[in-house]
Amino acid sequence: MRGLRMEDAETAIEQSSSQNQILTNLAANETSLLHLVKTLLSPKTLPHLALISLLSTLLYTVAGTSDGGDVAALGFISLSCGYAVTAMFSSNERVKTWITLTPSLNEEKQNPIVRLFSSFKICLFPFIVACVIGILILILFGGDSAFDIPAVFSLSLGSLFVLWAVAQGRSFGSWASSRAAQKLPEKEATSGNINLMIASQSLMVLALSAAGILLFQSIYEKQLDVSGALLSNLGFFIAALTVYGLTVAWTWKYRQMALRDRALKQFSSRWTLFAHLFATWHLLTVWRQLFMDPGVIEVFIEEVVLMMFTVFMAIWSITSKSVGEKFKLLSTENALPWGLSFGYAYAGSVAMLAAVFNDITTVMITGHIIALLTITWMQRSVLAKILNQHDLVVSSLRKSQPSSASIEVEAVVSETSDEEETEKTLEQNIEVEWDGNVGPSISEDVEWDDVIEIKD
Repeated sequence: MRGLRMEDAETAIEQSSSQNQILTNLAANETSLLHLVKTLLSPKTLPHLALISLLSTLLYTVAGTSDGGDVAALGFISLSCGYAVTAMFSSNERVKTWITLTPSLNEEKQNPIVRLFSSFKICLFPFIVACVIGILILILFGGDSAFDIPAVFSLSLGSLFVLWAVAQGRSFGSWASSRAAQKLPEKEATSGNINLMIASQSLMVLALSAAGILLFQSIYEKQLDVSGALLSNLGFFIAALTVYGLTVAWTWKYRQMALRDRALKQFSSRWTLFAHLFATWHLLTVWRQLFMDPGVIEVFIEEVVLMMFTVFMAIWSITSKSVGEKFKLLSTENALPWGLSFGYAYAGSVAMLAAVFNDITTVMITGHIIALLTITWMQRSVLAKILNQHDLVVSSLRKSQPSSASIEVEAVVSETSDEEETEKTLEQNIEVEWDGNVGPSISEDVEWDDVIEIKD
């Protein structure tokens, strides 16, 4: 029995360490964020970022023309593959010098404009590789006319938009869970009021919603009427609270479980709040595009910013410490060419769908809804991963500890066995000596003077 309890205790310790390791891994992810920012925004590679902005805008415009869909699809696919090949060979010292600026004394003496244009020479290698890939696609799959490629290329590129929307939600979820795991208190049994937590989060969601509505309303109107703006967008507040309420119902069990432990309680509160705010922002974007009539330029700029955010967070989530070892080809050292490859693929998917629907607004709304659903699903999955592990730990610890009844039974059995052993010992130690005499008999002490007559 003792051996079994020891094994259970060891199992519980291992599971507790596993749970702690999950939170530790989440907390460790955030440490790589700053390094990734410095890598992607390094002055030595800025021409690559400028080039993707120019070429993506150009190809997006071409995709909107009558016969430009195939040309744009070919361009986006070729550039994405070109930078992917560049990323694979970026560890080579020669290739690294080709794609990274290395200032020299001669270049410093040049005219600033000349030096600016000459800096784009680091884009030649991936651009040449992209051209080679594009030519191979035309040779292998091209039709009778120039740039005539099968429709499967355009459809495949457009379908990637769904994956990018999911990646946006998952990558932000990874970052949010990492932030939520920072500086947690020690594991300690506690309790809490779930209604108070829900009420405070509801107020934060409403505050963010009101701030967003007033911000964008001030952009669209010269004179902002605060009460009028809030009343006219009352439907959004109802929608935001509805989404929040449904998410709370979806995660209710795990929220209650988290209240049992101080560290889990704080993690759950932080994680769900971050996720709700992110979901509310996506819902606000959908509401703006449906009912607040934003300008085309505003939508385009927002899409560019969203693309950069999605690509950045996707790279960070893949290169983070908890999952980075699984993706040997992608690291912070080659994050930029991989990010550019993802960026061209993302921009290409948006361009293809915008050309099909003839409206970028519909595409963006779809993407925001997918991202909202993804982060909502992740709320439950992240909590379940950690809290289910916590329940296993508690169960194992309970099994590893004997109950009071079993302790009493064991004590009684132990006392009984001790008494029996004592009696046996005493019996063995008693020695009886007998010399054969039984003492005086009755006949020796009694005188038989009287005669008793018995009459018939």
